[in-house]
Amino acid sequence: MGELFHVGQCPGCRQGWLILQRNLSSGDIYAHCEECETGFITPDDLLSPLNGFLTVLEEYDYETENPDKEEISRTVWANFIVKKVPVE
Repeated sequence: MGELFHVGQCPGCRQGWLILQRNLSSGDIYAHCEECETGFITPDDLLSPLNGFLTVLEEYDYETENPDKEEISRTVWANFIVKKVPVE
C-alpha cells in the first residue's frame, strides 16, 4: 500500500484527515478528506470560504494513487507540513 501523507484535518467536516492523492488522469496531487469525500486542489482552497469538490460525483470519477514524499515536494503542497497517516 505504501505510505499515506496528510496535511491536517478537513476544514469542512472537521473529522477526517486530508490525505494527499494523485489523480492518475492528470497527474495532479490534491488533498482528499477520508470522511466527507471532499477534495481540495490547492492549499488556498482550504481557506474560508472553502473551495472543495465532492470527489464521489460522476465528473470526478478517476483513479488515484498515493504519492510519495518526493512527488509531494514538487507540488503546491510542498510547503505544508506533510505527515504520515497513523497506521494501527
